[in-house]
Amino acid sequence: MNHDIRQVKVFYFKRPPQYDFGGLDKAEYIEWSDIIMYKFFYRLLEEIDKHTLIILEELMRTQNRSDLTYNCAHHYLNQTPHRIIFEYFPIIEQQEDFMILLNFENKDKYRGKGFQYEYLKEEDIKMISRKVELEVIDVETAAKEIELYEKKKENLFANLGNKDPDIIPRNLQLLAGDFKKKALKPHELYVARNKRFKLPNVFTYKEVNKEEDYIIVDMHYRRINLNDFLKETQVNKLRYLATALPIDKFYISEFNNWNKNLEDIYAKANLY
Repeated sequence: MNHDIRQVKVFYFKRPPQYDFGGLDKAEYIEWSDIIMYKFFYRLLEEIDKHTLIILEELMRTQNRSDLTYNCAHHYLNQTPHRIIFEYFPIIEQQEDFMILLNFENKDKYRGKGFQYEYLKEEDIKMISRKVELEVIDVETAAKEIELYEKKKENLFANLGNKDPDIIPRNLQLLAGDFKKKALKPHELYVARNKRFKLPNVFTYKEVNKEEDYIIVDMHYRRINLNDFLKETQVNKLRYLATALPIDKFYISEFNNWNKNLEDIYAKANLY
C-alpha cells in the first residue's frame, strides 16, 4: 500500500464491511458502540500512528456534532493523517449535518463552523447522487376514521402535560396506519413501525431485507431509521400509503424537505 501503511482500523455501524487490503494482514474492525469503550480507547491511542489508515464506514449516526462517540473518533483520527470516510447519504436531515463528516476529515479546520457550499470544493469529496423519488399511494379515508382521528388528537393534547410533544405525531401516525390495513394486498411487502398487523407480509424497519421492494405504511419518525431503511433496500423510489389525514401530509412534507436538502448538496458537489 502507498504511504507506508502498516495497519488499518475500520470503524463501522452494526454491519462490518468487507475490504481486501491485499498483503496487509493487520486490519481491525471496531463497531460504533465499542468506540467509546475504555478497553478500546487507550489501546487504540497507543497503537494508531502515522502508519495507520482509519476507515470510517457509516458513522454519521446523530446530528449532535459534540456526540461522545464522534469525540472519541476524533482522538483516533488525530493520531494519523490517513483516513477514508464512507457515508451512504451526505446528510442525516439538514445540510448542516455534512459538517460532521468534515470534522472527521479535519476537526481543527472546521471546528465550530457552520455549513457552506464552498467547503464541498475544498476537500477531496466525491458523491454518488442517490435521489429517492416519493410515490404516494392514496388510501380512501372514511368519515368515521376522520372523526376517530380528531378525537385521538384532542385526547393526546389534553393529556400531554410535561411529556415530549413529539409523541403526538408519532401516535397519530400509528392510528392513521391502522386505517391503511384495508389497503394492504397479500402479494405486496409492507413496512410498519411495529408488529401490530400480525400479517406475514408486513415487516418492521429492523426486519427488512436488502433490495426488496416494500411499501411504507408508517413513515419512521426518526430520520436516521428511515435513512437506514433506504440504505438497506437501496431503492430509488419510496412508495408510501397515505390517508387524507393531516399527519400523512406532514410526513410527506418532511420527506420532501429532506429530499430537497439532498438535491441541493448533490447539485454543488463533485459527482461521479
